[in-house]
Amino acid sequence: MPLDFELPRGAEREYLIVFGVAAIYIGTIPAGEPCVVGATRDLEKSSAGLQERWPGAGITAAFWVTDRDIAEAIAGEVNGMLPRDSTKGRIAVRGERARSEIEDVAEQWNIPLTNHDAAMARVKWAVRRVSDELQYANGSGGLGWFNAAYREWRFNAKKVGQGMSYTEALARLRKVVTKRLVLHDVIVYDSNMLCEIFPPLIAKSAKKSAKRRLTG
Repeated sequence: MPLDFELPRGAEREYLIVFGVAAIYIGTIPAGEPCVVGATRDLEKSSAGLQERWPGAGITAAFWVTDRDIAEAIAGEVNGMLPRDSTKGRIAVRGERARSEIEDVAEQWNIPLTNHDAAMARVKWAVRRVSDELQYANGSGGLGWFNAAYREWRFNAKKVGQGMSYTEALARLRKVVTKRLVLHDVIVYDSNMLCEIFPPLIAKSAKKSAKRRLTG
């Protein structure tokens, strides 16, 4: 299996983590054997750990599932059924064999797998579409409802010693809209978004009281 795997970086990495999905990945050395099967929500971080432990190794394939528990269950099943090599944590088979076993287990358990290339393409598409949509909305006045909500939240936040920049609020909006687009194939703006964008306001005195209760 070639080591030309595209790791999610930047916005793609951020959104895959935000969505709560997880990957079952295969890591190999250039020769293809032995290999490693693991589960992660952050492929870039797992890839760095893999290379640190086994220099020259890299992630060569991955499948995405709905959550970390499912990914860990599949990875654990595959690790338990394949022979181990003398190095702790690796499997004495080629990456292609591990990939086949992952697909077989998922099929037996009736769990849909999303190929990594397909997941990356979908996230990239969503990021571009949302960016274009928000840029157009901002220029045409379509973000008036959001700007009004931000001003109201900021006004009330100052009273309790909290704050958030407009840039950060816009980034939160972008995350919410992108998640909806990826999961539901539609961009819908409604009041339910506001609670995901703007955190609840808690006075400093209340925060201190809660902290004392936890540490007392």
